[in-house]
Amino acid sequence: MDGQASDILRFIRRYIKYDFRREVLTWLKVAAFYGPAVVIVAVLALMILVYIEPFPRHPTVLAIGQRGTLSTELGEAYEAYFRRQGLSLQVRSRIGLDNVERDIWDPKSDITASFVVSGAGSPSDYKDLVSLGNVAIAPAWLFYRGDTVKVDDPFQYYKDKQIAVGAPGTVSQKLFSTLMELNNPGTGDRANFLKLPHAEAVEQLMAGKIDAVFIVDGFGSPLVQQLLRDPDIKLMNFPLADGYVRRLPFLQKVTVPRGAIDIASIRPESEVALLASGVNLLVQKDTHPAVQWAFLMAARDFSLKSSHFFPIAGSLPQYKDNRFPLSPIATRFYTSGVPEIFSYLPLWLAALLENVWIILLALLLLGLPLIKKIIGYRGFASQKLLWLHFWELRYLEDELAAAGTVAEARTVLERLNQLDDTTARSWVQDDQMRHYFNLRRCIASAKQDTEKKMSSLGESKRASGAGNS
Repeated sequence: MDGQASDILRFIRRYIKYDFRREVLTWLKVAAFYGPAVVIVAVLALMILVYIEPFPRHPTVLAIGQRGTLSTELGEAYEAYFRRQGLSLQVRSRIGLDNVERDIWDPKSDITASFVVSGAGSPSDYKDLVSLGNVAIAPAWLFYRGDTVKVDDPFQYYKDKQIAVGAPGTVSQKLFSTLMELNNPGTGDRANFLKLPHAEAVEQLMAGKIDAVFIVDGFGSPLVQQLLRDPDIKLMNFPLADGYVRRLPFLQKVTVPRGAIDIASIRPESEVALLASGVNLLVQKDTHPAVQWAFLMAARDFSLKSSHFFPIAGSLPQYKDNRFPLSPIATRFYTSGVPEIFSYLPLWLAALLENVWIILLALLLLGLPLIKKIIGYRGFASQKLLWLHFWELRYLEDELAAAGTVAEARTVLERLNQLDDTTARSWVQDDQMRHYFNLRRCIASAKQDTEKKMSSLGESKRASGAGNS
């Protein structure tokens, strides 16, 4: 084995020292000979590269909701995951779905993706977006002050009270309006429904200035946690949660068990039923495959590392809201999982290969009959140059035969010397070495014939000169 390794290293050193430069020059000469074909092949290769688009063309921008909410937590986690994968993600806060919709519809906007809570937006508002699935659960929390309220329909109870429902156009405000209109038509937008940002609404509730606040946000939201820990604030129960879910399929029922908030003081005192909605991650249809895979894997990573207060069947992301069409990349994710190749290669490269492997396989199958010829291309370069040198030698022999003066024969000899030097500097494949040495012998023989003819022509000229004298 050591002897074989030594022979291989010796061959490599000799190749680099003697043949590498020769082979490069040979290929350059062949490329010059077939210039138009080389240009066409290069253009085709460039077109294929542009078509498969190995890298994202634009920065990836994720639109999130108000700061301090579940979307902020998701955005920060995704940004960190993108960074670990060598990708860039910009997170921008937008207050209100109206602003998100406006940004998405604006052709000058660079928004790539956004979170949309099921039921708060219509698929018709997001025609150019596709879904990557449900990435989180956002319960609808109705917090209030005062005595415990036990009613079947909390919305009927609060339709005449001061309740903060979220800033205009936000998920909370839109979902509250939908739920209020369901059993109380014509009451979805009233003066006592205060459209305040969540932070301001929480301050007013804790100060006793308003009766209640409606928030659609995750369990881990700082504002939700602040209200859950306050002993003076109570959480409204939705006894008809199952009925709401039947009427509005995008909703789901979740429960806060008795004592789950504070087991020492037994808060809540009894189990609380809540309505919840899924948080969908939508992306532009033309979003780069690597970016879509990064979002899906970031969502999975966040779900696996997070402690879920509300039980989830399986792990997130999941495809639940089929009102939004699923992207082809997400379809592969949910049907086949993450391809094994992602475990061994950088995400962008794995996504590229996963996206074009069918094309590569088709090209390979179509190209199998040409593989031998492709392998022989290396020999083609050396063979082509050898035959060109043979033809050059043939022309020089014809010119030598036609030479009538010493000067003409000397010109042929100079060109033979140039041909000999060019041949000696040419790279030749191993199986064509016999042609190489045969050419060198033929050139040497032609040089001898030229020298003899020069001598003969010189003697004839001297003899002719002596006769004339």
